[in-house]
Amino acid sequence: MRYAVRLAYLGQNYYGFQKQPNRKTVEGTLLEALEKIGWIANPTESNYNYAGRTDQGVNALSQTIAFNTQKKLILPALNTNLPKDMRCWAHTLVPEEFDPRRDAILRTYKYYALHKGENFREMKKAVSLLKGTHNFKNLCTPKPNEKTVRTLSESRVEKKGDLLIFTFTSRGFLWKMIRKTVTAIRLVGLGEKPIQYLKELLDPNYKPRGGIAPADPEGLILFDVKYSFDFQVDEVSKKMFLKELYKNFIHSRIRAQVCSSMISELEKAS
Repeated sequence: MRYAVRLAYLGQNYYGFQKQPNRKTVEGTLLEALEKIGWIANPTESNYNYAGRTDQGVNALSQTIAFNTQKKLILPALNTNLPKDMRCWAHTLVPEEFDPRRDAILRTYKYYALHKGENFREMKKAVSLLKGTHNFKNLCTPKPNEKTVRTLSESRVEKKGDLLIFTFTSRGFLWKMIRKTVTAIRLVGLGEKPIQYLKELLDPNYKPRGGIAPADPEGLILFDVKYSFDFQVDEVSKKMFLKELYKNFIHSRIRAQVCSSMISELEKAS
């Protein structure tokens, strides 16, 4: 039997998704757990694969893995062998030929950033230029001979309180494409670059001086990977991860308030 499984994780404690020797990664941790409980013997024999790689510090809600096993999938049994910041929370049976990377219909990423006074109207204009088919050569770190044309079916930015929320949807993305795109849009919003700058970046013959620095990875999340089928949510696993997320959320808010109080007092000190 072949299964597709949804995996969520907070990326701050990992050197990215892909397994690396002598480094703690999401994939390495997951494979150890799968082998420990006997669901797979090794990745090759089990035809193990995944929807996509995420960099160090990047998060995921709907990373998708697939593997063959003769065992019955009981996700809580797997999750008890995973760290609390990683959880498999849904699964489904899939055909033997299913490939989570190749068979993905659409991928959606979200990027969260603090609003630093950027002109929101200008950013909305800038982000709208990216919708459709473009060459993202200047807004990624391409591999040798890699084609850099991609089609974005969704490209938008929202403002909620002091947060900026960028959303991008496409069948596929290039390495560092989203984080470099966010940097370029914010430069326009800050008035450091005109909106024409983004149009120039979409010209593969244009070479930006100094390149584009990618935005910090912590704000990026692989939000959804859409397939032609639905997943069955495991309620126990979902509640386990929700509990951990609530705990992280409260801890982060308290830490932010502590820092805010210290900043306020230090600024007044003389």
